[in-house]
Amino acid sequence: MTLRASTGTISAPPPIPTFLEGGRSGTGPLSAEMLIVCLDPEGATETLASFLDANSIVFDADAGGPEAILGRITSVMQPLSPQPLALPSELEACSTALCTELQSMPRLKLVLTLGISAHIAVLGACGIPLSRLDFRPGEITHLPDGLLLADGCHFPTKPFPAEMMAQRRSALTELAPKIRAALRPVI
Repeated sequence: MTLRASTGTISAPPPIPTFLEGGRSGTGPLSAEMLIVCLDPEGATETLASFLDANSIVFDADAGGPEAILGRITSVMQPLSPQPLALPSELEACSTALCTELQSMPRLKLVLTLGISAHIAVLGACGIPLSRLDFRPGEITHLPDGLLLADGCHFPTKPFPAEMMAQRRSALTELAPKIRAALRPVI
């Protein structure tokens, strides 16, 4: 898999930068097969706890059995600006950092984006123009390099209407079997 940042093509994975080991917000090893990209990894881990447990998605290789999916959760943004939406320059910088992180994950098969900002950052990290792939919550798309992209909705940590939160949880629950089938195909 050769991912391309929107600033150019990277032919070989660079050494793992120190920000991936500690400074960049995220949980789980770089040896994970699934990456969850969102705005707030800490808040998302708490919000998604039942989803992660129900689908045997673990962030520690020693924590799950043979059917467990080893995952990593990371932030789409380094520091967020106070703007309600990310600025294009912030998304560009994030895509470049995310490209490095993706390339540092040799077993990566699927990226689950939680929200439109995460979707945009992953496309930028893979060198795919925004006009080529719409945000499709509940769907899994095969990217040209073979990586799978699953789109889900963002789960805000601030007060949010219960009905909308229930709809987002339901959509993610419906996406779960597709993710499992993509990562653990029945032969």
